[in-house]
Amino acid sequence: MLPNSKIDLYAAIRRDARTGMATRALMRKYGVGYEIAPRALIRNLGSSQR
Repeated sequence: MLPNSKIDLYAAIRRDARTGMATRALMRKYGVGYEIAPRALIRNLGSSQR
């Protein structure tokens, strides 16, 4: 089942990446492009950088 929101999607991508899943496999599993998968891995939504 695919996540409903972008925040949930990014969290799911990061969670699967921590288990060792390759970037291309993440792209296939979640139906995202080459720009979204790496962006989800480096972006930490909810960080307190303000």
